[in-house]
Amino acid sequence: MSHPLPDASFTVRPDAVEALATELGALAAELADDAGWTRSAAASFPVALAGDEGWTAGATATAWACLQEVLAARSSALAGTLSAAAAAYRAEDAALADRAAPGRPPR
Repeated sequence: MSHPLPDASFTVRPDAVEALATELGALAAELADDAGWTRSAAASFPVALAGDEGWTAGATATAWACLQEVLAARSSALAGTLSAAAAAYRAEDAALADRAAPGRPPR
């Protein structure tokens, strides 16, 4: 089987991937905080506005908070995946360097 992109190559920089993971994790935490604030505000809409308008505004804000929570959870999971990928690349680099070290017989 041939490679789908025979001329394609890429370079992984574990430090850059880890930095991206850290930033994404921080953004996920901010989003989770925002979801809490939004959910809190959603509860006040039916009280502040009468009738259907208050209910609609409250339901919309609650739905928005749910969306923020899902986005925060997925972003946090992706940050974990990126962090694990950076660690795996570092481990593989160390293993390759160890095998290529002088004085060690090849396998």
